[in-house]
Amino acid sequence: MISRIVNKMSFFKKLPKAIVKPIFKVLILFDEVFWKFRIAIFLLFVGKASKLGSTMYQLKENGYAIFENYYNDNYINKIKQNCIKILDELPAKELNKNNYVPNLVLPSGLRVEKLDGSIKIKGLNQIDSFFKEISNNFRINIISAIYQLTRKPFLMYNLVHDGTFKHPAMGNSVGEKMIAGQAHVDMQFHELRCALALDNIDEDNGPTIVFRQSMKKKQIKKNHLNIFLNQFGFDTNNESGHNLNKDDLQYLEENSQKVKITCKKGDLILLDLKSAHYQSILKKGQRHILWHYC
Repeated sequence: MISRIVNKMSFFKKLPKAIVKPIFKVLILFDEVFWKFRIAIFLLFVGKASKLGSTMYQLKENGYAIFENYYNDNYINKIKQNCIKILDELPAKELNKNNYVPNLVLPSGLRVEKLDGSIKIKGLNQIDSFFKEISNNFRINIISAIYQLTRKPFLMYNLVHDGTFKHPAMGNSVGEKMIAGQAHVDMQFHELRCALALDNIDEDNGPTIVFRQSMKKKQIKKNHLNIFLNQFGFDTNNESGHNLNKDDLQYLEENSQKVKITCKKGDLILLDLKSAHYQSILKKGQRHILWHYC
């Protein structure tokens, strides 16, 4: 919620950087303190032993969590079938004109991003009642409401494959370059993104890699501030913000555990967007994910 309020404060652009910088630090600190307070109250009521409580606690401690068996196999199969049904309706000829399609807006309102062997179909819940029902799932909305004080669900289907998925819109296999393949931090405030595994995710089919507890590290807190400054057009003297540089990566390699988030079909991955993470390269097979932007 705080990010939506801050986004409207365009007057920051007119202030000197020397004044804005300490204000931004205070806002980041306020978000941190209030976030910890909300989670502490939530855990007091539901307990760490409950599934919701355990998920929230792991998310707070590590910057990511896995909610196991979020949906059963039958419902996951139904979700995957509906995702592929929408994939079938895409204009294959238009998508195959270029190796990289950054943002194809369809008449339905769907937006498509495509790179060799990888595709993202964005806004499913805005045009389809089945996906709208998924976006209104009670448990994920409870987590979202507590974690970031707001919910504005946005669903995206992501498919990556090595050539084994035969489809007119997905002719090529994935290459060495991945969408979101560079290590990065998305937000300066605590916000949530979830990934529903429509198949098993193992070390070979491109798991998301997260640096455990990286959102708490002093070096990465610098990135949080720089993201804030960049958002309002302030120069950060080539210091890293959204994308991590070599020094950031070396620091994390030495001071944080790099975790490949593998999980079972039907599990829900939850990721705090202040955490450093990236998408690993798919070595073989396919990866089908329904992303839930909270």
